[in-house]
Amino acid sequence: MGWGGNGKGQGWGGNGKGQGWGSSWAPVWQPMFNGWKGKGKGKGKKTDPTLMVWLGNIPEGTDWKALQDHMNQAGKSKWVEVFDGKGKGTGKAAFSTAEEATNAVAMLNGSVLGGQAIMVDVWVKAPKEATA
Repeated sequence: MGWGGNGKGQGWGGNGKGQGWGSSWAPVWQPMFNGWKGKGKGKGKKTDPTLMVWLGNIPEGTDWKALQDHMNQAGKSKWVEVFDGKGKGTGKAAFSTAEEATNAVAMLNGSVLGGQAIMVDVWVKAPKEATA
């Protein structure tokens, strides 16, 4: 009894009704984390290539928001990504329709962003190299 209980499962903070720390009424602990369900918002989803455009010659320091504002001149873009590392100076944008993507190529190829002309072209995924 010296620790707050009477030997009947009341434990710390027991009030005589079995409601203390360590009492037998406590529910079994269940973890709240059930594993990752994806790669983040929008990641891991396949986008139709006819809805995407490739962007090149993007000025250094351009963030996705400035690029999205520029791309929205041709139609509301769904998302824009600026690549870094080996793809530095390039990126891609996706639109809701193939017509908006085609319009972006026609309207914005050669347009000026951050003092330099950017390239906008249709998105073409590089073919995988054949293994022998």
